[in-house]
Amino acid sequence: MLERYTLPEMKKLWSPEHRFQKWLDLEVLACEAWAELGRIPAEAAQEIREKARFDVGRIAEIEAVTRHDVIAFVSCVAENVGDAGKYLHLGLTSYDIVDTALSLLMRDALDIILKALDDLRSLLAGKAREYRDLPMIGRTHGVHAEPISLGLKFALWHAEMDRARARLKQARRRISVGRLSGVVGTYAHLDPYVENYVCRRVGLVPAKVSTQVLQRDRHAEYLTALAVTAGSLEKFATEVRHLQRTEVLEAEEGFAAGQKGSSAMPHKRNPITCERISGLARVLRGNAVAAMENISLWHERDITHSSVERIIIPDSTTLLHYMIAQFTEVLRHLQIYPEHMERNLARTHGLIFSQRLLLALVAKGLSREEAYALVQRQAHRNWPEGDFLAALKADPAIGQYLPAEEIDALCDARHYLDRVDYIFWRAGLGPAPVQYWESMIEVMAGQSHIHTVEKGHLLYEGKAKQMYLTTDPDLVWVSYKDEATAFDGLKKDTISGKGALNNRIAAHFFSLLEAAGIPTHFVKLLGSHEMLVKRVEIVPLEVIVRNIAAGSLAKRLGIEEGQALIRPAVEFCYKNDDLHDPLVTEDQIIALGWADAARVRALRSIALEIDEVLRSYLDTKNLILVDFKLEFGVHKGELILADEISPDTCRLWDKQTREKLDKDRFRRDLGGLIPAYEEVWKRLSGGD
Repeated sequence: MLERYTLPEMKKLWSPEHRFQKWLDLEVLACEAWAELGRIPAEAAQEIREKARFDVGRIAEIEAVTRHDVIAFVSCVAENVGDAGKYLHLGLTSYDIVDTALSLLMRDALDIILKALDDLRSLLAGKAREYRDLPMIGRTHGVHAEPISLGLKFALWHAEMDRARARLKQARRRISVGRLSGVVGTYAHLDPYVENYVCRRVGLVPAKVSTQVLQRDRHAEYLTALAVTAGSLEKFATEVRHLQRTEVLEAEEGFAAGQKGSSAMPHKRNPITCERISGLARVLRGNAVAAMENISLWHERDITHSSVERIIIPDSTTLLHYMIAQFTEVLRHLQIYPEHMERNLARTHGLIFSQRLLLALVAKGLSREEAYALVQRQAHRNWPEGDFLAALKADPAIGQYLPAEEIDALCDARHYLDRVDYIFWRAGLGPAPVQYWESMIEVMAGQSHIHTVEKGHLLYEGKAKQMYLTTDPDLVWVSYKDEATAFDGLKKDTISGKGALNNRIAAHFFSLLEAAGIPTHFVKLLGSHEMLVKRVEIVPLEVIVRNIAAGSLAKRLGIEEGQALIRPAVEFCYKNDDLHDPLVTEDQIIALGWADAARVRALRSIALEIDEVLRSYLDTKNLILVDFKLEFGVHKGELILADEISPDTCRLWDKQTREKLDKDRFRRDLGGLIPAYEEVWKRLSGGD
């Protein structure tokens, strides 16, 4: 490790003193385990714990003779313990200690790295929001393409660091293993209890199978995760370096008071930190290659990996930690030049708007080939010299379709940022794009590519709906009923108008979810009580998402209704009327074959996505989504949302008064179910 690139936390972690302390901790724990098994006297184990210590200088002296660092270490400790020292290292081989300690050090190193990464992610999120609406030119192949925003660039980096965090967390799990299984992994002179005892107390999991060493695919994955993260930092640093070029100058590294950029040229302000990050990323990539070459060892172990790892593991963790800290400082002090961004946007005299002009001509009736040729002709004539927009306005072949004022309106950089709020929401950096969703609901309401189908025989009748076959085997005709039921059908009534309201509300929610990218079975409304849906094979599970304690959850756990949950809670019920749809665990679902683990994960993930969309949307309508139940089905191999989403299946409360605007009005004899449902529909539809 070079001092120049080492921060204090990592210096301490990889110091010889800290490494030897880990070895000592493991040796002492192994003695305790043997004492519990009765193999060594309990008094000896206690004496070892009290007296065991080491001296780095003494270890070096012994190693100079033995030429074996672990023997030197054990001998040094034994000198301090006295007669009980004979029980040290009992049944162990060097790498029982070395490899397990290395796992601890690698795990702890990642904890330091992850903390630094979280600081960078937080700063990136703030920068993304700060510059969300600042337009700049986007570049492909290094050439001006179309406008983006600086905030969008930071949002991209933030998302990449989210993936880096997940990758590093996985590497942490992969390396959090230990082994105390002897010279070839057979426990010939050890009891597996010793391994379990030691690993459990230091927070590691015993390797299922090992040789004399932990298998090096783990270490290769770890080093690769570090190298990929370093590669991302290099990418960010390279972008800053480009933006700092004199002819671009849209951003540059901060320059401290008294700093000098060149020994010869006083004017220089060079992106030296970003260049350093770019260079160090190459070191981590090389180290990852070395780690992969360490995977292949002779038989049950050779020592070719050892010398390599003494360099690449401390160096790679130390360098990545340093790189993250350095780029965080670059970002914190980054100088932004909006006026230069504006200048660069105008530099091509409108060439960057060529695609929008092309599409406008197509919308006027030209073929794509004709429109492309018209725009490209003027683009090539007016680059690198000339004025593209002026030439467009003077071209009669274009003017007959696009007058000058329309061309000016099309060449507005702000148009290219219209969907940035949607991207920020998807990246977890901004509020839900409700306005966009609502515009898409209107678009989808007026669009249907389904040919007319005819209603066929009754397929199924439930408590709230009738389902009919149609002349299209992939589609089903659904008719919502006015019947209200509760408590597994023990309470029933017919409430005029309920079916029509649920039909409209369900169609609205399905359209909203489709706009948000969540697939549903909804096709189109057919009438006041009827809709057309895709035919599905129903998954025999109900998925319940709860945001606030209410109903059966409050009753079951003795919780006061209305208590907000720390995070959404997902529950599953087995769909069976005779059994009253019992609550089931994920393990039971998988064990009974109702769904495999991947399907259960998908159901949970989609349900939580639906919850996020509905909660965000309903909040703008002054409604609280308390909880709701979902059903899913499979259509042509795709898992999609089925059944309905309405006040029958959701608990909806008024945001200010907490008045119940859902089926609880029927369940609890509150009355006014139709006015409540009408109020929900009024808020959703924007009606009076």
